[in-house]
Amino acid sequence: MLRVFYFKLMNTTESFAGKISKKAIIVEDNLILSVLYQNYLKEMVFKTVGEIRDGETAVKLVKKYNPDVVIMDIMLEGEINGIEAARHIREFSEVPIIFITGNSDISTINKAREVSNSDFLTKPISENKLASAVNELLGETA
Repeated sequence: MLRVFYFKLMNTTESFAGKISKKAIIVEDNLILSVLYQNYLKEMVFKTVGEIRDGETAVKLVKKYNPDVVIMDIMLEGEINGIEAARHIREFSEVPIIFITGNSDISTINKAREVSNSDFLTKPISENKLASAVNELLGETA
């Protein structure tokens, strides 16, 4: 009985893994939120790359992995914030960037909106909000 269950579980996992066709990078300095966004993206059949907590590393990994989408917090650890990291990314890539932040002041929103091919979500976010933003930027229907 246990072997049959294990076989079914392995087949289910392999089937699910075979459907993962898109890559995402999550840049979030809050580990709990990073894991939450990773789970949301798994439901949308994305593979995520590591735990990125700072803008400098985000720029390097976007260049290295060429993801389909970047989920970017604005307030990050390190020398540069998410908006500055996105500007550096725009020097070599037009990857869609979804900014997610708890800071919804007009100045921050306007700076984020200056980044091409991006969207802006205010925390807390739901899986549906993230899926809608990702699908819109990728030109896909939900």
